[in-house]
Amino acid sequence: MAEEKNTKVCRVCKVEKDIEAFAPNQYGKNNRVLRRPVCRECYSKKVKINPKEKKDYEEKHPRPEIGEKFTCPICNKTFIREHPNDVVLDHSHIDGSVRGWVCSSCNTSIGKFNDDPNILKRAIKWIINKGSKIKMFLNNFLS
Repeated sequence: MAEEKNTKVCRVCKVEKDIEAFAPNQYGKNNRVLRRPVCRECYSKKVKINPKEKKDYEEKHPRPEIGEKFTCPICNKTFIREHPNDVVLDHSHIDGSVRGWVCSSCNTSIGKFNDDPNILKRAIKWIINKGSKIKMFLNNFLS
């Protein structure tokens, strides 16, 4: 079995750091600890959700319970909640404001696009220009 590396490069600051500089995030095969791609220092600088706004939002719009149906306002997929984190409260990493409940997949995707509409626009153009079978559909859809 391969040994785990003792260092990792942070996706934000691009500095190679000791593995302990990265917080555990989840578990892989054989309960191997997987660490965040961003070091603790850079992660601590992320704009967190506004606690008061979060509390107010959750009181007015409670998260659907496990076993309840949920439709994500972004991907429009409807599913029955099975896991604690399959529906999450999305927020802006620019100002901490609450946006609402979304599926964890869409929330992760928005985060990977850095909450940047310009990156999302480029992704849409990429799909339209590179997808031969759906190119005509998307051109008509976006017209």
